[in-house]
Amino acid sequence: MIWDLVIIGGGPVGSYAGYLSAKNNIKTLILEEHDKIGEPIHCLGKLSVHAFEEFHLPKETIVNNLKGGYFFSPSGEYLKLKKDSSDSFILDRILFDKIIAEKAEKSGCSYSFNSKAIGVNHYENHSTLIVEEKGKTKYINTKVILVAEGAKRQFLRKIGLKIRPYLVSLQYEISGLNPLDRECVEVYLGSTYSQGFFLWISPFKNIAKLGVAVNPSYNPKVFLDNFIRNKLKERSEKIYIEKAYGGIIPIFGPYEEFIPPNILIVGDAAGYNKSTTGGGIYFGLKGAEIAVNQIKKYLEDYNKAYLSDYPKLTHRSFGKELTFTKVARKFLNSLCDDDFNLIWSVLKENDKIVKTMEKYGDTAYQTSIIKIFPNLITSKSFVKLLPLIKTLIKSLL
Repeated sequence: MIWDLVIIGGGPVGSYAGYLSAKNNIKTLILEEHDKIGEPIHCLGKLSVHAFEEFHLPKETIVNNLKGGYFFSPSGEYLKLKKDSSDSFILDRILFDKIIAEKAEKSGCSYSFNSKAIGVNHYENHSTLIVEEKGKTKYINTKVILVAEGAKRQFLRKIGLKIRPYLVSLQYEISGLNPLDRECVEVYLGSTYSQGFFLWISPFKNIAKLGVAVNPSYNPKVFLDNFIRNKLKERSEKIYIEKAYGGIIPIFGPYEEFIPPNILIVGDAAGYNKSTTGGGIYFGLKGAEIAVNQIKKYLEDYNKAYLSDYPKLTHRSFGKELTFTKVARKFLNSLCDDDFNLIWSVLKENDKIVKTMEKYGDTAYQTSIIKIFPNLITSKSFVKLLPLIKTLIKSLL
C-alpha cells in the first residue's frame, strides 16, 4: 500500500494538516510517537484571535481571554498595555489537540500511535519511511511526507539536518496566586528573570501558569524558584506548584521547509515560532494550509514545482513577521538591564506611544509595533535612546 501523504507528528499542526488533507480526499496517515494525543503538554497554550477567525478551531477549548499584559523592566517598573477587545486566548491544550485530532479522524485521516519515523529511502515514484512502532521496525510507503514533529526535530536530525537554535523552557501550574489582571499576562524582562528570553505569569482557568525560557546553558528551574522565593512571596505566602512541565522553543526561524524530492516541513519543526514570544501555533496552522494545498496540486499531476514552491508561499504569507521577530530578539538579547530600564523610562514619559501600542499592538503580527516610531522619534526623550541605535543596526546584520 502507498499512502498519498504521511504526516510525522500528531500535534495541532500535524492533525490540522491531516484534517485538511483528508477533506481533500488525500489518503493520509499520521505517525504519532506517543500513545495519546495532547500529552505530554509542553507550552503555555496561548493562541491569537486571528487563528480562530481564519481556521475551524474548537472554541470550547478557550479557558481565558487575554487583552494585554504588564511588562516589567529589571528595576520593577511596568507598562500596562491593554486593548478593548481580546488579542489572544489561553487554551486547554490537551483538549485542543484532541478535538483537532478527532476532526481529522472523522474526515478520514488515519493515526498510528507509538510510531516514530527514524529514516527514509526514496524511490522513483514513492518514498519508504522506516518506522519504529512498539519496539518493532516497519516500512511505510508514501508519495509525500509532511514533517510536523515539533521542536525536537528528531526525524530531521536522523536524516542529516542540523540542530537549530532553541531555548529551554519550564512551566509551573500554581495555585495561591492571583494574577494582577485575569485578562493580562505578566512579562518580566532582565537578567534576574531569564537569560535569553523572559519570565511570564498567565491566568489559566482559576489558577496561574508561571514559566520561563532560557538559553540552553542555563537551568530554567533556578530562575522560577528564585522568582517564587524573591518576588511572589511578596504577593502570596501560600503558593503551591500543582504541576510542572517543560520543552524547547525554536527561535531564529524559519529553517528548512522543503527537502527534495518530496519532504515538506511545517510548524515548530520548520521554526515557525515568533522569536520574541515563542508562539508558533498560528503560523504553523497557516503553513499547514499552504502545505496541503501544494500537496493536493502535486498529487494531481506530479509536478514537483508545487512542492519546491512551498517555502516561497509561506514566506509571502508570514515570512516578514518571522524575520521581524528574529531581528527584534537579536536586539533584545543584546541589551543589558540598564538598557531595558532606560527604554521603560522613555516609554513611561510618552503617553502617546503607550496609547499607540495599545491600539495597534498585535501579538501575531508584531510588525504593527512600527506604528509607534513616528511618535517615538519626535518625542523630547528620544535622544536618550540614541546610544542604542548602534545595537539595533547590528541586529539587522
